[in-house]
Amino acid sequence: MKRLAIAALLIAMLPLSAEALASPTPTGTYTTTIKNPAAFKGTWVLNLAREGTYMVDNGQLRIRGKYTTTGTKIRFGHETGEGACAKTGTYTWKKTGKTLRFSRVSESPACPGRSGVLAHTFTQRLR
Repeated sequence: MKRLAIAALLIAMLPLSAEALASPTPTGTYTTTIKNPAAFKGTWVLNLAREGTYMVDNGQLRIRGKYTTTGTKIRFGHETGEGACAKTGTYTWKKTGKTLRFSRVSESPACPGRSGVLAHTFTQRLR
């Protein structure tokens, strides 16, 4: 009976353990290939580092910035580099397997590059 109670307790704790181990942010390196519009055409790499910094690179354009997350909301800002946006943009994110998608919550019209690139689906690059 005691073994049965311990087994039941362990089984009940499994979902909590998986949730506790899950990353609260979508850290990692992701890529997307954009075909249209022509202004964004090419392969884009998005690196979300654990310490709250990010880098976007398409081989010609490199932007660095900082991000913060609250639940499934992510805020991008403090950008530097050619094409950097002076305003902060807020998005929701959803990661399913290796796929990462962003949905715009609020973004400045002065930041069409960020919103244009983040409108595409990213795939996590595993090492």
